[in-house]
Amino acid sequence: MSLKDITFFKSNKNISYDPLTQVLTRKTFMEYMESLVNSKTPFTFFFFDFDDFKSINDVLGHNAGDEALIICAKRFISVLEKHGGVVGRYGGDEFIAIIENLEAYEDVWNIAREVNEVIREENSIENIGLALPAGKFTITSGIARYPLDGNTVDEILDVSDKALYRGKQKGKNCFIIYNHALHKNIFSDRETRNLDTKDLIDYTFLTLNDKSNSLEDNLKQACSFISKYFDVNIFSKNSKKKFEILYTNNKITDAKYVDEKEYLDLKSSEIDSMIFMYINKLGPRHKKLKEEFESQGIHASLLIPCQTKTKLYGYFRVDSKYERIWAKEEKIVFQVISNLYAVLLEFTNGKF
Repeated sequence: MSLKDITFFKSNKNISYDPLTQVLTRKTFMEYMESLVNSKTPFTFFFFDFDDFKSINDVLGHNAGDEALIICAKRFISVLEKHGGVVGRYGGDEFIAIIENLEAYEDVWNIAREVNEVIREENSIENIGLALPAGKFTITSGIARYPLDGNTVDEILDVSDKALYRGKQKGKNCFIIYNHALHKNIFSDRETRNLDTKDLIDYTFLTLNDKSNSLEDNLKQACSFISKYFDVNIFSKNSKKKFEILYTNNKITDAKYVDEKEYLDLKSSEIDSMIFMYINKLGPRHKKLKEEFESQGIHASLLIPCQTKTKLYGYFRVDSKYERIWAKEEKIVFQVISNLYAVLLEFTNGKF
């Protein structure tokens, strides 16, 4: 189905398209959405957010970022239009879509899954793995149905944003269909979500240097805030066969010490001291590590050495229960925590 087959677009001569991606502009899309509400036409609304898009711009440049948006827009259209859907660009790396008279949960779920799978297909952007370690695009989607989940445009936007935020909390690369009983109390704190890397580094520095608390308490406070901000499940310390949880959201309860030797040949380079682990990337050589993480329900992990120029104290470990991509911003902030804590330990002759 194309736009010319939809009543709103047959009679509307003021349709505008986003010049980069060629999907509808936010203005036209919102007018269409308002017309459906006014006519009480049931529909399902999809709110798509490109995971870690900023890393593409930062690492590969804005031309690559534009190309990524164009590719994703075409993929949204390829799936949604065949189901009678209409696609628009909400702004930046956010896209929106509507399918009229789509209400059944199972049908919504199947289409959302199809969209996410198509977005993850191989792409032609050179060196994409430098920006996205998995080498593929992923999106997080928040989905709401009218009139089941809201009676106005604003209500549908609000609940779909709550569903989207829940998806980010789960570790991204997923879709959430709004459920009032489960998601009604989610508060999407946009001010906190929009902190930049410098703000997070400043927070880490000030928190770890707070003289009114112990260094250990300061570390746990910093790890708790940063872990919640980046939606990770566990932040811990590994040292001499000991495993200490600094933050957990209780989605992983049986994580344990993993010998850092199991990680070492996963290093991307000698320059990058941080070690990445994606469970779907582990082959026969890493059978033991894969089995350990499968038993713990961990899909992605980071191991970060806590060290100064003269001493290695141990490792910080960051674990995610969900498939995800470690973004550049996350790596920077985790490394800052590790480096600063190591310096403070050396200065105070403290123990890891």
